[in-house]
Amino acid sequence: MNLNQTLSQATFKNLMPHSELMLLIDRVESWTQEQIITRSCSHQNPDNPLRLAGVLSSLHLIEYGAQTMAIHCGLLTGKAPLGFLAAVKEASFYINSLDDVKSELIIKATSQLQSPKGAVYQFSVNDGDNQLLLTAQATVIHL
Repeated sequence: MNLNQTLSQATFKNLMPHSELMLLIDRVESWTQEQIITRSCSHQNPDNPLRLAGVLSSLHLIEYGAQTMAIHCGLLTGKAPLGFLAAVKEASFYINSLDDVKSELIIKATSQLQSPKGAVYQFSVNDGDNQLLLTAQATVIHL
């Protein structure tokens, strides 16, 4: 695959450990060796599998960041990464509920460290009006 190209969900879904409704990212806007930007409107879906009693908490923004990181790792290696989210640090939330976000989510993840054993990313989530919703750092362990 060429770097810095827009990719549809059909193109990258085989690089994800998730499927069906749990695949939250709609498209890759752009990506390089160090960074990826994705977009999603799945938070607006009433059937979003992360909803609890009809509410989608801002805590679920971490899952959007983690899925963006997984897509990036998959694009870099050419295969779906097997692993788990080991740590989230320095998370700052700027909203309480995703139900208040009427525009798409824009997720930007920047690789701080990549190795065969794992990765560390800084990531942020903004809405379509460029309002900051979350910043965080996450560590992934590859199996």
